Amino acid sequence: MERMSEVSDAPEAAPDQPQRKRFDWLRTLQARATRRALLLTALGALLIAGVITALPLSGSGNGLVGYLDSDIIPIAGSKGTKTFNEANPGDCLNWPNTTPDDAEVVDCAQEHRFEVAESVDMSTFPGSEYGPDAAPPSPTRIQQISQEQCQVAVRRYLGPRYDPNSRFTIGMLWSGDKAWRQSGERRMLCGLQLPGPDNQQLAFQGRVAEVDQSKVWPAGTCLGIDPATNQPTDIPVDCAAPHAMEITGSLDLAQRFPGPGLPPEADQDAFIKESCTTMTDAYLAPIQLRTTTLTLIYSTISMPSWTAGSHQVSCSVGATLGNGGWATLLNSAKGPLLINGQPPVPPPDIPAERLNLPPIEFTEPTQQYYPDDSSSYGGSDSSSSGTTATTTERDPSQHMPGQVTETTAPAPPPSGNVFNPPPPDAPAPAPEVVPPPAAPVPPPAPAPAPDPLAPPPAPAPVEPVPAPPAPVLPPPA
Repeated sequence: MERMSEVSDAPEAAPDQPQRKRFDWLRTLQARATRRALLLTALGALLIAGVITALPLSGSGNGLVGYLDSDIIPIAGSKGTKTFNEANPGDCLNWPNTTPDDAEVVDCAQEHRFEVAESVDMSTFPGSEYGPDAAPPSPTRIQQISQEQCQVAVRRYLGPRYDPNSRFTIGMLWSGDKAWRQSGERRMLCGLQLPGPDNQQLAFQGRVAEVDQSKVWPAGTCLGIDPATNQPTDIPVDCAAPHAMEITGSLDLAQRFPGPGLPPEADQDAFIKESCTTMTDAYLAPIQLRTTTLTLIYSTISMPSWTAGSHQVSCSVGATLGNGGWATLLNSAKGPLLINGQPPVPPPDIPAERLNLPPIEFTEPTQQYYPDDSSSYGGSDSSSSGTTATTTERDPSQHMPGQVTETTAPAPPPSGNVFNPPPPDAPAPAPEVVPPPAAPVPPPAPAPAPDPLAPPPAPAPVEPVPAPPAPVLPPPA
């Protein structure tokens, strides 16, 4: 960020003035909402003031505010000093762009850049650290004081309207080293600000407690990326500049869930996913999201945010690196998009017939009934019933003519749990090799023909016929 030039009546810094240092923001304690597909990290902004230096706070533990380096440049200015001295809790301050030394109190219904939550007088703190002759606190110490004082002050100021996931960040205004040394100024203003590009504050209307604090932006807004951590910020940037994501639309869950209580997360997720998909397709048309290789990103709403009145969510697209970091995008997803300096490589087209495949029916395995042969009433019936389950099977082997078909006994029915089949059967024995048939046996030689000159054979001798047996008489009485 460019430094602001000092006014002509500003004296040079004293030799013992601490050298300006660059510092990191502290994190603001905020609860996390569930982030789908990817967990986002939001960055706050640092306002470099003239007579007033605005320090955004971030609390440690929430990952919602990142870090940016910037110089603290205290510059004298009478108008800003008067406003600083007269500001009260609830006042809204505005200044022209990069000149906060011209800050003035305005109606909160008008555009403004800072809302005062509390004025803290450090001269009332015990010890000599803030005494009349004390040196100005270092940037690190200012951050510690801000964290200790402003977080509590803002929570107390907003009460039940405090949203730990708000798009507004907790900030601090203080008068700087010059006012500390020359005027003995020991006050600082704790309040709320809306971070913008180039470390400046965005103007907003209305008091924070009276508006929806959801992190939503118009479609087409690109949110920056921290090059040191590869984490996204909540600071809008030009889409031609490096950024982490691009907003495709926003949703108001209060219209879908008008009840007073927080909608169940599953209901939120189903509604947001469907709506963001439709909204993103319409935003990118005729480009398809899959051809950009980017991912659809959205979040659900937590209980603290819903109770504080934040009911909106943003739909966006981005890409991750696989190690928790985010890819750096250049240009809009609707234009010549570059991802980490390279154009996206679209995946192969999916055939139309595969986009709407019919559902595959899955049939649960059922117990099969195998009849018991012992309960059959007849041999033919038993044979018929026993072969019913196998009539549709064909023997894969081919039989040659004359080959004997071997029949095997049917496998025994399975027992126990049919989901775990029995072990496989032993391998079938090798088929018996039938030896080739032997050579045919020649027929016996025919008997020799009888000699026609030979005398005829003598007749066979007649055997005597035995006499019949004598009758057997009974013994005399």
